Amino acid sequence: MSQLQWYVVRAVSGQEKKVKSYLENEIVRQNLQEFVPQVLIPSEKVYEMRNGKKEGT
Repeated sequence: MSQLQWYVVRAVSGQEKKVKSYLENEIVRQNLQEFVPQVLIPSEKVYEMRNGKKEGT
């Protein structure tokens, strides 16, 4: 197996899950699992202070 590489796909904000689903379906349909083992959506946990308590959104 050759060295795997990272690629970045730019998606419209709010459509990331749809793009991930489409990519995963195409990877399976075209039998490319060996070349694309994982599709990730970067995210971060955002906390807000409300009434003196930290809440995650």
